[in-house]
Amino acid sequence: MNLLAIETASAFVSVAVKIDGVVHEAGLRDVAARAETVLDLLRALCADIRCDLGVIDAIAFGRGPGSFTGLRVAAAVAQGLAYARRLPVVPISSLAALAQEAPGQQVLAALDARRDEVYYGFYRREATGLVQACGAEQVAAPEQVVCPAGTDCAVGSGIDHYLDRFGKTLPKSRVFGHSPTARAVLALAEDAYQRGAFVQACAAVPVYVRDDVAQIRS
Repeated sequence: MNLLAIETASAFVSVAVKIDGVVHEAGLRDVAARAETVLDLLRALCADIRCDLGVIDAIAFGRGPGSFTGLRVAAAVAQGLAYARRLPVVPISSLAALAQEAPGQQVLAALDARRDEVYYGFYRREATGLVQACGAEQVAAPEQVVCPAGTDCAVGSGIDHYLDRFGKTLPKSRVFGHSPTARAVLALAEDAYQRGAFVQACAAVPVYVRDDVAQIRS
């Protein structure tokens, strides 16, 4: 199947398409997540690979947690493109996408949540090579994050910014400077689609984890 993915939960804004089994990606680091930015990236990518979005079968997006504005942008663009083409939408955890490209088998993925907190989740890599969540995604101060035994890698801006505040359970293997990518969203979305984990465009909404932000901004 042919897929389009959007990921804007962090400081790395990226889009990717998988056409006839080949993945193509474009991204920009340290830019403000705006619909225009995402659409410009997508137009440039499609022009570069001479791809018509008419061949896309489904649209995936990083549904969070992460930057509030970024999540809204990804959801809005995914909704708009899906409505226009009557396509299903596959929401994918941005933390899972972050963990997907980490080298470990049991991964702590953590994104900076501001307010001296991190969004985090634990993931196990299956025989397929894809990660599976081990429990719910949460938000907490770094000191409150306790890694289960066997956690062998930590990744994300939460680790970058608050490394010294995590406890002794933090694994020694850490990946710095890495963000969730549309390429990783694609990998997880293809499996999710095959399992029927897709929604109509109207149900493509962000997952904030921090409920008070959603309430204030809604």
